[in-house]
Amino acid sequence: MSEHGNASPLPTKASRVKAFFRRIGWRDVLVFMCFVLASLCLWFLQALQDDYEINIALPVRYKNIPANMVPAADSPTEVVAKVRDKGTVLLNYLWTGSFSPLEIDVRTLPREASSEELTVTRRLLEAGILKHLASSTRLLSFEPSTIRVTYTELGNREIAVEADLTVETEVGFQLSDRVTITPAKVRVYADRTKLDSLRAVRTVPIRLTGLSRTKTLTARLAEIAGVRFEPQSVKVTVPVEEFTEKRLTLHIRCDSVPAGYALRMFPNTAEAVCNVPLSHFKELCEDRLDILIPFREFEAHREEGKITLRLTKKPDWLTDYDLNPDAIEFILEEQ
Repeated sequence: MSEHGNASPLPTKASRVKAFFRRIGWRDVLVFMCFVLASLCLWFLQALQDDYEINIALPVRYKNIPANMVPAADSPTEVVAKVRDKGTVLLNYLWTGSFSPLEIDVRTLPREASSEELTVTRRLLEAGILKHLASSTRLLSFEPSTIRVTYTELGNREIAVEADLTVETEVGFQLSDRVTITPAKVRVYADRTKLDSLRAVRTVPIRLTGLSRTKTLTARLAEIAGVRFEPQSVKVTVPVEEFTEKRLTLHIRCDSVPAGYALRMFPNTAEAVCNVPLSHFKELCEDRLDILIPFREFEAHREEGKITLRLTKKPDWLTDYDLNPDAIEFILEEQ
């Protein structure tokens, strides 16, 4: 037997690493790290009691801009303020991250008759900034210290409003009258070139489905770049009513047949099949409808001997009807 037969195997690298970590007192390390962390926290809290200076940015919002004015695109959109306070207060500002806008009421700004410029004074800006700061915070400076708002005067005129409307009613119901818009016209402000090119102002798209009664809604006006409206919305009334069918027999007439002519029509009557709102059912009678064809139209169709019929008189609310027949034959003779 070899003299080395009972020798222990050499320790592996892994076993040496394990042995090293077993020798370390991890409890002592953990206690040491806790003391270090506590010391850092105490130092940080102590440091926050000192005064510091930081810059904060406050957004600027212009409100109550007259409809006939447009501020220039380069009008300042923020004010940067340099402030001083204890670290605890300043840290709160940094954590908040953003401030509510510094509102500038354009209607209250002084304006010279010969100038197209409004001035936001240093005093006004300072008062607005201080409203956003804690009472302990000192305002050291801010930029810009004054704001000059350049604006452009706009032309204006009244323009009709059109509804961008899609309506679907329930079965048996229809629009019973014209859609009304209130106000029918709005005052539009824009530069002269754009103002002259506008013929109508449209609402935002409106889609109504399953209507079974009249509906009134408020609709915003569709935005147009460089154009402002007053008011910015209108009321749209969509009259919807239940409909029913009514049939009336009408005589076909010619306005005047000159002497020496004879006109014969085949047939000389037509049936009007009308889809009528229930509220107008009783008032619709033969006297409210007419088929009156000028003699010149008979002359124009004399050779073919056939003419198409149409209602020449009807109430405005009657929009859905058919004539049976929709055309007649005729003979026009000279006597």
